Amino acid sequence: MSRVRPVFIWLARLGVAAIFLGACVAKIRDPAAFALAVNRYRILPGEFVNLVAIVLPWIELVCGLAVLTAPARLRAAGAAIIAAMLAVFTIAISLNLVRGIEASCGCFSTRADAAVSDGWNLVRNGALIWLALAVYLDAVRRAFPRRAAEAP
Repeated sequence: MSRVRPVFIWLARLGVAAIFLGACVAKIRDPAAFALAVNRYRILPGEFVNLVAIVLPWIELVCGLAVLTAPARLRAAGAAIIAAMLAVFTIAISLNLVRGIEASCGCFSTRADAAVSDGWNLVRNGALIWLALAVYLDAVRRAFPRRAAEAP
């Protein structure tokens, strides 16, 4: 194994965890403002907006901590959930761009005057999905070394 790979995986873990741990702070501090950010997407029925605004930041926190500090199995689960969340976020931002709805992504700021989502959000999310999947695959290889060795 190359010496570069472990360094890359460690940096990927740090990066993905830092993004998600940083992103959850404002949302946890002010769930009402985050509920407004979620509502601005105009995707979820009103009944689910508050539930998502309350639960999602805590999922981000737990998954960020798992990617950073947990044993391989939990790290794999955290990375998989993060990749799935990023895919959903990317679809939501894409829908808003296609529909012409100008709303901030709600990623790091819950303020209404935060920067509006654009194509760069999609590029950033694509890169984060790639990093989260790299962390996931590495964690699966570590958690299940025999199965990974048997794979073609």
